[in-house]
Amino acid sequence: MKLNVNAVDLEFNEDERKLFADGKEVPFSVRSVGEMKDVIFNKEFITSKNKNDIIYRMYRGAGVDKNSTVFSAHNIRYDITVIENYDLGGEFTKTLGHYHPMVRNGLAYPELYEIISGEAVYLLQKKNEDGSFDLQLVHAKKGDKVIMPPNYGHFSINIGSGLLIEANLVNSTFESDYKSIQKMGGGAIFLLRNGNAVLNRGYRETTLKHGDAEKIPFLDYSKSIYDEYISHPEHFIFLNKPEFLLSKHDQWDIETQNF
Repeated sequence: MKLNVNAVDLEFNEDERKLFADGKEVPFSVRSVGEMKDVIFNKEFITSKNKNDIIYRMYRGAGVDKNSTVFSAHNIRYDITVIENYDLGGEFTKTLGHYHPMVRNGLAYPELYEIISGEAVYLLQKKNEDGSFDLQLVHAKKGDKVIMPPNYGHFSINIGSGLLIEANLVNSTFESDYKSIQKMGGGAIFLLRNGNAVLNRGYRETTLKHGDAEKIPFLDYSKSIYDEYISHPEHFIFLNKPEFLLSKHDQWDIETQNF
């Protein structure tokens, strides 16, 4: 399966779950069922028989060697994540979930996702000063692009009938915070395969918005995020400077900024 990138030949072998960039295999790390023990709805689901089952694979820095100069110049990384269609004890397969650290002005690093194949719901959650949480459920399909806003923890949830293949662009210099999610017993909402959405009792007051992925006006939807980034890295200045997301794109004074 060829992925939607022109600047480098990315091909995914679905049978072997291997990704190749210009014919060279891309290393990956995995997340197993056992590693999800703190964040799933049915915590009794994990047994000695299924704990080593792989539920998703992360191909970090996929294909960036070919255009390493432009990626390293701005400390940006391009990743591919492949999430199985796995019954996680009655729950849709999801990622472990994480937060990003603060970068400036009380704002954390954002992240940009793109659906290459499959169907997803992104769970976004932000803790407020009073202890309540703002929650968003964003439904995304092939070709959609979704920004994980500053200060929002996030999860990718595979609600489709097959593999979910997603790409992301993110600053490469920080480590994500997984422990905050694990301490809360998972995300604020569990999406079950029977159609129910269950609120995590560890989260008290919450507000919820839900809807389909909205078009991001300053991105070119005729290109993959990889291709657009190497052509116009200035469009992605918000990945390092999240304050740009708080103003209108046509007001961005990119030329005076050190991306």
